[in-house]
Order: sequence, then structure tokens, then C-alpha cells
Amino acid sequence: MDLILLFNTSLWATVVTALGVAIWLWSRRHDEYGLPALAGFCLTMACWCLGHIFALQQQPQWALPLLLANPLLPTTFLHFIIVWLKDSVVLPVDLHKRIPWLYGSALLVIVCSVWGDGGYLSSWLIFPSFFHLSAWGWANLSYTVVVGVLAHVLLLYGFKHSQGNQRRSIVAIFVVGAWGFLLATSFVLPSLPSHHLPYPMLALPTYAVLVVYSVVRYRLVEANRWVSQALQWLAVLVVSMLLMSAMLALIEPLGIDALSHVPTFELLIYSTVLLLLAWLLYEPAKRFSERLVYPGARVEEATLNHWVGQLNRVTSWEELAVTVEAMWFRQSNTRSGVSIVAVNGEFHVKTHQTTQFTCLKRTQWHCYLNGWEDVTPAQRHMAEILAALLPSTCASLERSLQLAKVEAQAERQRIEQRHLVELGGLTAAIAHELRNPLNIISMASAQTEPMIKSHIQNQVERAELLIRDTLSYASTIELHKERVDLMIMVNQVVNQIQALFKVDIRLQAPDELIGVFDAPRIQQVLINILENSASFINQQQSGQILLTVKSDSDLVLSVHNNGPQIPDDVQDHLFEPFITQRSGGSGLGLSIVRRIVDAHKGSIEYREDCGWPVSFIVHLPE
Repeated sequence: MDLILLFNTSLWATVVTALGVAIWLWSRRHDEYGLPALAGFCLTMACWCLGHIFALQQQPQWALPLLLANPLLPTTFLHFIIVWLKDSVVLPVDLHKRIPWLYGSALLVIVCSVWGDGGYLSSWLIFPSFFHLSAWGWANLSYTVVVGVLAHVLLLYGFKHSQGNQRRSIVAIFVVGAWGFLLATSFVLPSLPSHHLPYPMLALPTYAVLVVYSVVRYRLVEANRWVSQALQWLAVLVVSMLLMSAMLALIEPLGIDALSHVPTFELLIYSTVLLLLAWLLYEPAKRFSERLVYPGARVEEATLNHWVGQLNRVTSWEELAVTVEAMWFRQSNTRSGVSIVAVNGEFHVKTHQTTQFTCLKRTQWHCYLNGWEDVTPAQRHMAEILAALLPSTCASLERSLQLAKVEAQAERQRIEQRHLVELGGLTAAIAHELRNPLNIISMASAQTEPMIKSHIQNQVERAELLIRDTLSYASTIELHKERVDLMIMVNQVVNQIQALFKVDIRLQAPDELIGVFDAPRIQQVLINILENSASFINQQQSGQILLTVKSDSDLVLSVHNNGPQIPDDVQDHLFEPFITQRSGGSGLGLSIVRRIVDAHKGSIEYREDCGWPVSFIVHLPE
């Protein structure tokens, strides 16, 4: 009899938990898609369990219709899955329009099952009355399984086409579904027939809660808080049961028979009722103790929400300090200062009051109360409540300020980029316009004396060089990579520079370097650096240039020369435009190199520690 009572208790517990979860889901129906359908699933589960209770009580007029309404369980679950996935996953078929047909077919199966006497009540093992399936009942069950499988196939499709928390929820639903399948097999055992008691029925109260929790865990924070509290009380219940069992085992030798012979089931009921009363009395007892120990220190929930709202609206550290001071003054009619140490080490301090809320960040934000030794316990308690809100506020404000800084920097870069584009277009237009008067000057010089003509031609060539480099610097750099042997271009550039500047260039490179490169851009980098080096050493008797080319994960170009070292005051501005020590140069050669290297997401550096007075090292990702 105790075992039958235990099964009845499990079924009633399932009815209560499923109804409670259904009511909660309906109250939160606007927070998440599909919650009304999930509430319907929990409601139908409660009705199904109620049917088994009527079956155990030998009331077929109520039991059979409720139990044969079994197809509504997977139908409501499938309804939930369709709605839940609709806005995040593109379904292969518009199942949303077919939901009424699903319910219609489920009702048709139920009507046929009831009309065809799909089940009957009969004794089984220790139960005086239990539900057994007949022919129409097996058809009913088969339809139920098919719809359930369809729902899980749809979940698999959703898993494949979703990501993040929705994928995690789908995995959790599958795990809970396996648990539910194990529990459901218990109710089919009498129809097989089987001589095993349906012990999995005892865990049935967990199913509805776990199904809902697997769905809302990543969406509704409130559910996590409730589950956390439930697990805490469950842990207390288990520990209490173990302690009671140990206590009864110890007092039995003492002859206290009244306690030692308490049945285990009754012990469980007593412990559960005791913990339930403790849970109900906890909050009232807590409020009573706080009023007794901290008279006048009560902070209403509306006040707490107002505090949180005000703290969430602050936009600077100074505003946070002023807000906290004002909030404290309105609550206690006393003044207190606020000290804040920001992340970047800057101090924002209000020290004109003795008592202080000190917010400090080490690895995380913390709030300490300083100078509160002489205040009343009630005021200190209220200050502790306010101080508990400040670490999360500081962390949130810190993130907001960092985000605002990043957004402002991005906006500045966008404006600068637009300005550079406009400036580049203007520069190109001016450079093109300058070529016409230069051509006229060049033609006019043809009638002058040879010395004057040579001088004019030299200056025109210098102006042409400046125009060419200006156009190159102002243009947008777009990379066009293709598979080439880079060494063909490198040898051509080396021969060209040697012939033009009459300098000695040693090349250390492989005979062949095949890869995917933007050869014209790399050619421009080499020409600019080699011309810059050659212009400084071509007047030296022993002037030398060493060019090394190698490829590992990056393409590395190293240009060394034994010319004069670059002064320290020039090194910091070496790659800026119009910075040059070279006679006749435009001052844009190395600036153009830097732009090309940046476009490749590479790097260029000037070094003096490579065994040569001057070295330029270029890294270009392949």
C-alpha cells in the first residue's frame, strides 16, 4: 500500500508542477515566442497524469478520455517547436499554416480512440486498476510517437541552421526528451504485458520542469534564479533526510521506539512539509529580524528599483559620484562622500565628508565603506545595500565609456578617411593641371642657351618627379595579386637601379620565388627603397647595397647600405611625407612605401643593428 501511495503522490506532484509551470509560462507569454504553446504542452501533461490518477482510483469515465487524449502532448510540443524556430530558422515548409491541421488530426485520432474503446482498466501487479491499451489505443500511441519524432526531426533541422544559445537549448531539449521517453515507457508496461513495476513513474514530476527549463534557461534569467533556489532547497532536503536517518539509527539503541520505527515515506513527507514551511516563513522572518536589528533601515522595493534606474543612467564617473551622494542624502538625510578609482588609474574623489563609499577596481570592481564606524547600525545597513549596487554599476559604466571611446575613435577615423579621399582627389587634379605649364616651359626652353636649357630641363624633371610621386601617394591602393615568379621582377629592378645610379647592388635571393603577389606594388617598394639608398652612396668610392629576399610565412625584403647614418631627429619622421635629406627627392618615396606595406597588412622598420649603417626591413604577408 505504501508503494501505491508513493505512485499516487508522484502523479499528483506532476499535476501540480505541470499546472504551475503552465501558469508561469502563460504569464510570461510576451517574453519569448512559443511560450503559450509550451504552456499548452504542460497543461495537457497535467491532464494526462490526472487520467492515470483516475485510473488508479477505478474511475474509467474520467480516466479513459484523459488518457486517450495523449496525441495532444506531442502536438502542442510540435506547435511550440514550429513557432519557436520560425523567426530564427527558415523552415523548408511553411508549417506555421499547418498548425490547425495538426490539431485537427490529433482530435480525429482521439475521437476514434475513444469511440473504438482504445483502452480499458484492469488490475496489474500491486495496482487494483491500471490503464491497458487495446487495438485503437495502440494506433493512438503510434500516432503520438510519429508526431513526437517529427518534432525532434524539426529540432535537428533547427540545430543545423541555428547558433549560440538556441543550439544549446536544442541540445538540452533532446537530452530531456530522452529522459521523458524513459519515463513514458513505464505506462506501456501493463499492455505488453510486463511484470516490472513502473519505478520511472516516480521521477515524472521532474519532466515538465526540465522541458521548460531547457527552453528558457538561456532566455529568461528569472528561470535560472528559481532553479538555483530549488536546487538549494533540494540539497537541504536530502541532507536533512540523511541526518534524520542517522539520528534514528543512533537513538534506536536508546529505546526510543516511537521515533525509530517511523516509516521512510512518512519521514520524507514530514521533512518536505517542514522545509516547505521553512521556505514560506523565511522571508517574513528575515523582514522581522531586519526590523528588529536595524530599526528604520528598511529599503522598499520601489526605492531599490529607483536607485538601480538612476545608477543605470549615469554617463561619467563624476556624475556617478554626485548621483550616489544625492541618493544617500534623500534616503538618510545625512551626507556622505564618494571616492572612485577609475580603470585608467585616474582618481575621481569626493572627500569633503567623513563617511565614504569607496569604489575600487583591482581585477574586479568592489565597493568599501570607509569611516562608518560611528553611524547607527540602521544607517550602516542601508549603506551596505547601496554599496552592493555600485560594483555592477561601475563595471557597466566602464564598459559604456570604453565603447563610447571606441565609437568616437571610429568616427574620427571615418571623417579622416573621407578627408583624405577628398584631399587625394584635389591633389590629383592639381598635379594633372601642373603638367600643362611644365610642358610649355620645357618647349620654350628649347630656344634658350644650352646652360639655361639644361638647368630648366633639370627643374622640369624634378617637378615631374614630384607630380608622379604626389599622384602615387594620393591614389587609392588596391591590391591585385596573381601567381608570379617574383625573382624576374626583382632582377629587373636591381639591373635598372645599377645602370641608373652606377652603384654596386649584391643580391641574396633564391633563383626562383613563385607565389601569389601583387608584383607591381612590390616593385614600387623596391624601386623607392633602392633609389633612396643609391642616391646616398653613389658618390662614395666603396658604396654598396645588399638586397636579400626570402619567403617563409611572410615575404621579407631587406635593403642594407653603407651610406651615412640617418640622424636621430629624422628617424622618428622617416616615413612621413615630405621628410627627406636627399637632394632632388620629392620626400614621398618612403611614405609611399609605408602606404603600400600598410595595404598589405605588413610592416617596415628602419634599423642600425644589422651590421650595416642603414637597413630597411619589409615584411609582407603572402
